[in-house]
Amino acid sequence: MIIAEQKRKENIAEYLLYMYQVEDMIRANKLDLDSIEQTLISKFDVPYGVKRDMREWYKTLIGMMHDEGKETAGHLAILENISDQMQEMHHEILKQGIDKAYKEVYEKAKANIEALRMRSGHSKDNDIQMALNGLYGLLILKLKKRAITEDTLSAFETIREVIAELSSRYMEGYS
Repeated sequence: MIIAEQKRKENIAEYLLYMYQVEDMIRANKLDLDSIEQTLISKFDVPYGVKRDMREWYKTLIGMMHDEGKETAGHLAILENISDQMQEMHHEILKQGIDKAYKEVYEKAKANIEALRMRSGHSKDNDIQMALNGLYGLLILKLKKRAITEDTLSAFETIREVIAELSSRYMEGYS
């Protein structure tokens, strides 16, 4: 909750990736609030009132995951809405043709996003959701200390640049 609020104010892409991780942590704890309190909330050295607020935040997220049928997979609608807004912004920037710097960054990443789409089997995802999911997958691989080739890291660097540029523009327009 504390980290999410900070990331939401500073960098929308980091917020989304963090929240994807929160969703997975909730799932790893079988959407059980007591388990989340033991494994996550109790680790924070904060006053009781903050821990109580954190518990309520997780309780709300668990309720949303149940209501939306996201107990085993997928992202909450509030997160999907943000990525959809980012996709709309991405589309508008490219359509207007005014922001040449963004277009150049996107063109470098476009083939890598398409390759990611083909490998993942998620052909329905738009470019921005595909890029976010890919970056999250890379984060998970790094957390698991899995070997990642230089080619893969290089490809993801182009994707990271697109998301960083779009996130910056999003924060300027929506904060």
